[in-house]
Amino acid sequence: MLTGSSIGTFIPRIDLFALLSNMQIPEWGIDWLKHEQVALMAALIAYRTGLFTLG
Repeated sequence: MLTGSSIGTFIPRIDLFALLSNMQIPEWGIDWLKHEQVALMAALIAYRTGLFTLG
């Protein structure tokens, strides 16, 4: 079960890496990706503190 779970999460990551490594991402896309981690962390903190709920 552990091996299957590992493979199930590993394959999409490798596929995405392979896809993006062959693409030429425009400058605006690079700038947008720089803010993705901050936005994700802010959303997680807001959800955990009860500022908003899903559903």
